[in-house]
Amino acid sequence: MSVVTAVEGAGLDAMFRGLQDRFRDVRVDPPEVLYVDRDCCDPNYVGNKFEDWGATQVRLDVWHYMRRISSCCTTESHPLYAQFMRQLSGCIFQWSQEDIDILREATASQDRPVGMTVKGRTVEWATFKELALHCRRTTRPPEEIQRLIEDLLVVYSGQQGRDMLGTPLLDADRAKDMWDSQKRHAVCIQDPPGVTLYTKTGTLKKGTVVLPTFHCARGSTSLESFHLHLNRFIPGTAANDANFQAFLLEGLYRWNQDRASRILAAEAPLCHSYSGLLRHTVNELAQTVLGNPLDPSIHLPRAYTGELIGIEYLYSQTDRALQEIEEEEEEEELVP
Repeated sequence: MSVVTAVEGAGLDAMFRGLQDRFRDVRVDPPEVLYVDRDCCDPNYVGNKFEDWGATQVRLDVWHYMRRISSCCTTESHPLYAQFMRQLSGCIFQWSQEDIDILREATASQDRPVGMTVKGRTVEWATFKELALHCRRTTRPPEEIQRLIEDLLVVYSGQQGRDMLGTPLLDADRAKDMWDSQKRHAVCIQDPPGVTLYTKTGTLKKGTVVLPTFHCARGSTSLESFHLHLNRFIPGTAANDANFQAFLLEGLYRWNQDRASRILAAEAPLCHSYSGLLRHTVNELAQTVLGNPLDPSIHLPRAYTGELIGIEYLYSQTDRALQEIEEEEEEEELVP
């Protein structure tokens, strides 16, 4: 479940209530964890808005936490900025040693002169892309995160944080004030205990070893730049409300289909179509003729529970009604 809003405030209370009602009406368990970009604790704790989801854990999105820390950088175009962000990520996450050992065993049989450093040790013939595909990460303990980030800020606030022209990467005074207010959130970014954040999407043979491939659902990584895709759902620069709603719903449907295929399906789907009716019909015919469906992952949509999406939700707050488009009746051609 992903919720994207442009504003915040009491006007969202109806949406919070509607989300909880929707899960209850279709008898679906509430989410185990909610990732937010603010209000992860303190008096404005967003969990208070979800009264029916007492067991749901709220966590601060790690990417937004890193952006808060990087706000003390003088400029993102600084030569040391990318290196600083990589090391900042290393201060927060640690790779699974079990997955590292399996990847090392697999890549040892291949002659590739590429390497990188992980946790201070060299992993031969492993790129970051391979690590992200085959290895899982977990957050470090809060005390360790605070210590490592504080040491990192001290280093980059000194001479090692300057480029060849002497331009500093960090504003030392601003970095100190920022860290005094943000270090307490090291607890808020911890991986929730008992929640599986990685899904096995398939396998890949490397050398003589079969490696698993994983997809991470931690924080905003599951959105995969959804904000950018949302703009592309609407072609052109202008559309009336009915067409805008149609483009939006079609884009959301295709987005959900692509994400489900990528996360849940180890192999490419047999039916390359976004039409739910067509895919369901093909499945029914295959069940009748072959005795089994071609794509078992296809399910009929659940019953409509009255939720409002897109323009409908916007109009519900302004007492406006979405324009209804009547279906045109097909005219029968008379053949003499």
